[in-house]
Amino acid sequence: MIEVDNVTSAAVRHCLESRLTFALYCMPGSERPVFIADIGDKAETDDEPCFIVSPWFGTPSDKYRIVGRATASDVLDKTPSASGVDSPRPWTVPTEHDDYIDLCDSLIGRLNERGGKTVFSRVLCGENRDADWVAIAVDYFNLHPEAFRYLYYTPQHGAWFGASPEILLDCDKATDTFVTMALAGTRPVIDDGKPWSGKNLAEQGVVRDYIVDTLYDLGLQPHVGKTETLTTGNIQHLLTRITGHCEGVESTAILSALNPTPALCGWPRAAALEDIIEYERHPRRCYGGYVCVENARSLAAYVNLRCVNFDNAGRWCMYVGGGIMADSDAADEWDETCHKAALLQGLIGGKTESI
Repeated sequence: MIEVDNVTSAAVRHCLESRLTFALYCMPGSERPVFIADIGDKAETDDEPCFIVSPWFGTPSDKYRIVGRATASDVLDKTPSASGVDSPRPWTVPTEHDDYIDLCDSLIGRLNERGGKTVFSRVLCGENRDADWVAIAVDYFNLHPEAFRYLYYTPQHGAWFGASPEILLDCDKATDTFVTMALAGTRPVIDDGKPWSGKNLAEQGVVRDYIVDTLYDLGLQPHVGKTETLTTGNIQHLLTRITGHCEGVESTAILSALNPTPALCGWPRAAALEDIIEYERHPRRCYGGYVCVENARSLAAYVNLRCVNFDNAGRWCMYVGGGIMADSDAADEWDETCHKAALLQGLIGGKTESI
């Protein structure tokens, strides 16, 4: 179980209250949280971790790089040279049930004519002025030990936390090897042991084949593992790990080619992006982008999902989505997003809209 010590907790709260750039993260399977803050004038070194935030369909200028210039003790022991900077407030207009159903039905009709898959998301918005965001985030982390867990603030993106089971790219720079995954299909954990539906299997196949084809286009020779069931919290996904050697190909090039994957966008990608622009009524911001930890030896990037954007006033916005295909049912898709949101929604509490 993750336990954040008093010094680190105080440093995180100070950064949130003062709007100072920081990240707190925990690697999958680990109980050791890592805190870094990008304040002060300490020079950057290759050995120190760097936490990168890349928003949905972000360009290089949209990314924010948090360099580990300060520890938790540094934050508390000295006055930082950097001053707090305001950031965009969380989105406050929730996706209403009837609007979701109407838009999803329209999207399903389009996919019946065109084929393919589009990931359609919705937002839950609320307010909890008494929220202890650090405690809520740590409780959420402990519900997802299999995931990459993160809490961060940047002036460009605001404060976010989440738990992602989805590796976008994991590179070992010393051995020039990589791991990525196709993660798609969703069902409640109570269905464990039952056969997966044809819709979920087809959705998983689309994601897997797209990633493999993209890697081949880069000149890589990916190895595709067997498809298995991954349990994360109260839901399950279909997972296929894809590995290989990447000598001669920069990790940034692989990231750019894979992001966003069909698991968060759809396929064909250009058509899915047009659907998202047309049908979604909210900006995705960091949802669907990625968060990344990098140093001289490795790079580990995870899709930014199962996440919430919040502020010091208690406002919050949670993002959940699902892959829509021609044989999807709008009511079932709504229920799927409810399952995905349930654990985090219960932890946040307070006044909630569009549940």
